[in-house]
Amino acid sequence: MTISLNTDQYHLMDKLNITTSRMQDYTNRSVDEIIEAEAESGNAVAKDYGRKLFGSADELIETFQLADPANKYNILQKMSSEQREKVMELLDDEDMVIGLNFFTQEKLEQMLGKVSVAESASVALEAFSLSQIIAMMPEEAMESFFMSSEIPKEQVTAQLKNLPPDMLIQLAESISGEAADQSDASKLISQITALPDKQFREVMASLDPDIQRNVAFQMANEDKNVLLQFSSEAYNGMVSRLQKPDMVKSMVALNHDSLTRMTRQLPEDLFSVVATQVDTRQFAKLLIDRCPDLLEKFASMANSSTTH
Repeated sequence: MTISLNTDQYHLMDKLNITTSRMQDYTNRSVDEIIEAEAESGNAVAKDYGRKLFGSADELIETFQLADPANKYNILQKMSSEQREKVMELLDDEDMVIGLNFFTQEKLEQMLGKVSVAESASVALEAFSLSQIIAMMPEEAMESFFMSSEIPKEQVTAQLKNLPPDMLIQLAESISGEAADQSDASKLISQITALPDKQFREVMASLDPDIQRNVAFQMANEDKNVLLQFSSEAYNGMVSRLQKPDMVKSMVALNHDSLTRMTRQLPEDLFSVVATQVDTRQFAKLLIDRCPDLLEKFASMANSSTTH
């Protein structure tokens, strides 16, 4: 089936300086055919316009009504893989995020599983508050966090000293197994911080989850880089609890390269739908600079139906 574009008949009439009655003689004729016929009849304007049409983004947008998503879609569907890659470069991150709605939730989760920890954490932070993230963090992940040699001991001990009084007492009692007051707890913290690194981490990894979460929250609240010590799986598990629309919305936090890789996995027809959001002027310039053969092909088949 021939795919054509809707062109602006009145714009063409104005640019070629031809009357309505004469335009009626060109019913169902392509843009190329109209320009050629006018040029052959001695219309000097038509000769110049033929060259201008394929060299001016403004003329191309007006004549081929490139602001019409249907026209963009038809052109995109006829592009080569190389030309589509050039269109991909013009898409904004927000455009590509919208395209993620075409994937199933299972596919989205699969793709999220391949991004970096930093991106997984950013996506989770887009969907949840820091306190919610720490509250949802699995206990095993929290234990691994405190066992990590990547977390400076001093960074942890600084937060131990800032625990609320009731939590200080809970900490002392959980370790000693005996009733304690705030004074005992303060002494115990000093003893804990004096432990060798390995023992210190083992103590922290075995603490009550509420204490661990409080310390981890305060650390992350001061330095978001702390969140990089948790796994992508932990963050993706949280995000997967969302409904698909909310999950997609949070993926705006992904970096451009990740969004591009995901968008490339769309079938060609769905990619074309997403790509209709590309800036119209940039699209016109791309057609002129990189796709002249394709442009001429559409000019030879485009119909001149009136736009309203």
